[in-house]
Amino acid sequence: MATVQVPIRGQLRARRGSLAQREERLAWFLLIPVILALLAMGIYPAISTIIFTFQKGGTFGLSMQWAGISNYVRLFRDSQFWDAFKFSMLYSIITVIGQMILGTALALLANRPFAGRWLLRAAILFPWAIPTSTNSVMWAYIFNDQYGLVNSILEHLGLMNPNHPVVWLGSAQSATVLIYIIAIWKANSLVALLVLAGLQTIPGEVYEAARIDGASAWQTLWNVTIPLLRSTLVVTLILRTIESLQAFDLISAFTNGGPGNSTQNLGLYIYVQIQQFGDFGYGSTIAMVLMVVTLLFVIIYLRTLHRPAIA
Repeated sequence: MATVQVPIRGQLRARRGSLAQREERLAWFLLIPVILALLAMGIYPAISTIIFTFQKGGTFGLSMQWAGISNYVRLFRDSQFWDAFKFSMLYSIITVIGQMILGTALALLANRPFAGRWLLRAAILFPWAIPTSTNSVMWAYIFNDQYGLVNSILEHLGLMNPNHPVVWLGSAQSATVLIYIIAIWKANSLVALLVLAGLQTIPGEVYEAARIDGASAWQTLWNVTIPLLRSTLVVTLILRTIESLQAFDLISAFTNGGPGNSTQNLGLYIYVQIQQFGDFGYGSTIAMVLMVVTLLFVIIYLRTLHRPAIA
């Protein structure tokens, strides 16, 4: 019997190995279109951008000449670039923190069992369902100093002189604060949706065990829910940080960088250099800096926050 089993086992191993090889070849075959798409839409533009940073002249990337590191030298001497850089960093830090806190709180609320929960979940998605440009234009009309809703309400309440309306977007401070508020209001929906999806994966037995051990609601949140949501929160944080650093349509439609250049971020500054001045070399240099900063944020998040939830 043993002499019969050995060949059979060998044949089974050979068949399994052959099947695994065929499955691996099939997997690579199916991945080829995805890899080619990534090369075409990701790596090639990135390499082209790097090359453009060492060139100047021409219009919209045409008839350009080698410039060495002159674009980088110009960058470090450009005060407008540093103003846009500072605004981008503050915008990203403040809005992402606000989105994460508000979105997580809404997700925790929407995850609780109560009548009408479906209505709250639908309402959470409402800001995200509005296109960003439409959303920005809508808020710009609301805060318009001549016919905006806010000034109209203040006037009817007797809190504002109609001959001296509040110019909300005429002040750098008020315009900046409004941009922060709108960005938080707009994107906290996505954070809530992702966190809510993560909450659905946590078994109810975990909370039952915490209640049996006498844990309070606050202790359960910090010692059970947040650790089990770590991966979801890190992914959400990375996505929101990348989007905030590359923000363009919200700021462009709401203030277009004004008043002056007080609300101009790096995304808008890149657009101005390329679209308005046709300077692909300098615009690509700014984009290169933005890409490096974004990668640094992602690396810091992964190194400091992405740890196993439970040992």
